[in-house]
Amino acid sequence: MQPKQQSLDGSLVVTMPQVRTTDGHFIEWNKEAIVNQLLKETVLCEKYYGITAITREEAQNIAKDVEKSILKMNLSVLSGPLIREIVNIKLLESGHPEWRKISTRVGTPVFDACEIDLGNGFEVNENANLQCNAETAHKKKADKISKEQYLLLFPQEITDMHLKGDIHIHDLEYFGTRPFCQDWDLRYFFYYGLMPDGNGTKASVAGPAMKAEVAILHAVKALGSAQTNFAGGQGFYNFLTFLAPYLEGKEYKEIEQLMQMFIYEMTQMMVARGGQLVFSSVQLSPGIPSIWKDIPAVYMGKVWNGLDSPLKRTYGEFEREVRLSFKALMNVMLQGDYWGKPFSFPKPEISIEPDFMQEDTLFNKTHPELPTYEELYTTAFELASKFGTPYFDNQLPEYRRSKGGISCYQCCAYQFSVNEEDDNEFEEKVLFKEGKHFSMGSWQVVSLNCPRAAYKANGNDNLLIAILKKQMDDAVKIFNIKKNWMNQVITAGRMPFITQRPKDPNTNKKGSIAVDLNALVYTIGVIGINEMVQVQCGCQLHESHIAMKLAIRVMTEMEMYAKELSVKHGMTIALARTPAETTCQRFAVSDLLNESYRKDAIRVIKGDIDTALRQRNMTRDLPVYYTNGTHVPPGANISIIDRIKAEHTFFPIVDGGNILHIWLGESSPDAKGLKEFAMNIAKNTQVGYFAFTKDLTICRNDSHVMPGLHNTCENCGSNNVEHLSRVTGYIQAVSGWNAAKKQELKDRQRYDPEHLRNKNTKSPEKKPSLQIQT
Repeated sequence: MQPKQQSLDGSLVVTMPQVRTTDGHFIEWNKEAIVNQLLKETVLCEKYYGITAITREEAQNIAKDVEKSILKMNLSVLSGPLIREIVNIKLLESGHPEWRKISTRVGTPVFDACEIDLGNGFEVNENANLQCNAETAHKKKADKISKEQYLLLFPQEITDMHLKGDIHIHDLEYFGTRPFCQDWDLRYFFYYGLMPDGNGTKASVAGPAMKAEVAILHAVKALGSAQTNFAGGQGFYNFLTFLAPYLEGKEYKEIEQLMQMFIYEMTQMMVARGGQLVFSSVQLSPGIPSIWKDIPAVYMGKVWNGLDSPLKRTYGEFEREVRLSFKALMNVMLQGDYWGKPFSFPKPEISIEPDFMQEDTLFNKTHPELPTYEELYTTAFELASKFGTPYFDNQLPEYRRSKGGISCYQCCAYQFSVNEEDDNEFEEKVLFKEGKHFSMGSWQVVSLNCPRAAYKANGNDNLLIAILKKQMDDAVKIFNIKKNWMNQVITAGRMPFITQRPKDPNTNKKGSIAVDLNALVYTIGVIGINEMVQVQCGCQLHESHIAMKLAIRVMTEMEMYAKELSVKHGMTIALARTPAETTCQRFAVSDLLNESYRKDAIRVIKGDIDTALRQRNMTRDLPVYYTNGTHVPPGANISIIDRIKAEHTFFPIVDGGNILHIWLGESSPDAKGLKEFAMNIAKNTQVGYFAFTKDLTICRNDSHVMPGLHNTCENCGSNNVEHLSRVTGYIQAVSGWNAAKKQELKDRQRYDPEHLRNKNTKSPEKKPSLQIQT
């Protein structure tokens, strides 16, 4: 009951209860605290919405109403959150929902928080790379708070579009604090050294590496440190070329040991967001690309140009070291870890380049002890045959090559490039002049629900394109919000690793900034182009020329419009197939739950529709999905040649990144045969990026590793097994996948070696379904 006090004249006086604050104190009730808090907090309305903040008089009236309501409750103690709830009710009653959006709390019910602690509840399988540990629970709670915060701060129309499933804002939990992904120029760290915290005050600062072991560790820690400032993957382009000077003269065994150290460091550091492995990749060429052969090497804190350093050393001098390190990296990955499992990271991006399609016969004759390009590529395909680990970055098609340009794939399939025509500092960056170097990455990704656009268009192709362009306009609104918020974050010094300017080891002056923020792109992703044309035409991409023709028209229109928006808004906008580990499911579930779209959605959604309809009121983790990007459905019963013919068409259009998935059967194809097949893809199609996926089973009982997906261990008979496969763009344990991805794993059309050899092969037979472990 509420405490009462007796006055001097004997009458009873009602007193306000004490307040238990969220910062850990008991204080006396003070109505003016509400007034002051409202005046302070609603200033954000002006900052984010352009709406006037509350006046003192209005705040005082709200505080009086709150006090009256509390008096009626007969409480002995108040909590800060309860007071805020009452304030929010009064703000809504006063007709100011915008003030309430700002003054409300973000968080989670106690029950939901407990579920997160136990590995259940909120987005439990949203990211297959996350582990079962306390850091993951902590991250999930933080994610929930951050997502609520940003959805409250967005204009209402943006929030509603995301929540309704018209669009998806990727990595929403990090929207207000960091960019998405980055491919790093390793020369930066070999010249300046390593400053993990970005400012040198919290962590020790290391000078430039002088030994190979230190160079490897600096590379590892640079990617790990970058995770604090980015939401997505981190990688190194041209990794072996830039590392090669540190390996000069070393014997193969020593180089292999260094490569082993690099791989184990990257796959044993549980230090990324939420206690996960660093999501990493390295672009690997079997030799020195021609663009770098005559360029002064950067290492040991010097640009070895003969002017600022004692000698002139060019990267072309280190062909031996690149060939040996490529071989070593492949061999270490072929061995697998101590149990024989494949390494998930760093993802090896094998660069198929014109420079290496013909042998350097003079070099091979002079160095017969070194592997040839053909032998090195064969080793990469041995790895693909055994584990499916490598990704192949095909730079042979004309659209992948530009005069004097560099290009790479990164993260789960994002493509970045820089060339002389677009960058007026290109030559200075190639030469590392005054510390200038390349920054390739993305600020933010927003994906579009393309099937829903088709539901709204109702068969009208022109209307469909207009709806999609409107969605792209909405994505740009989000990008502009991101740009504005990031400017505030940068001004506040909250991205120190990205904006660091280390001490130049030669001049002792501040060096160049780590990331050229103006060089980062904004990415618009497409989901469900196959289902979109299925709605419009009544047939899927692989079933009709009419459907393919419409898809090409739509994608071309979108790509051209992205260029228009880039010019109009002064930002580079790229169209991409996004990884969509959960987005393909989220869009399908949203349309299944919406009565306006359910009837149409049931006709085109992939997966187990019956189960999804039965369970839709119990869970959002349903076994249904849309086909990602411009792909043919995973379960399409067509030959691999027909799949490639359908999908390769879109690579030149989707300039922000795309991937061709080839799911292999249980048997391992011959490495040379697989290489021949892959090189035919590289030379004769527009496919810019592809991967061969192998399914594996690991016995938790005796650590035995088996090819294929099995319910019991062939070695000990135990059914305590874990399945491994490629979830989107990386290999991971299936138990951490959401229901849609597990269903997709069952649906995937797999191809055995015979299908890869025979170009005229008929559609493969479907394999019997398998119990996927949960």
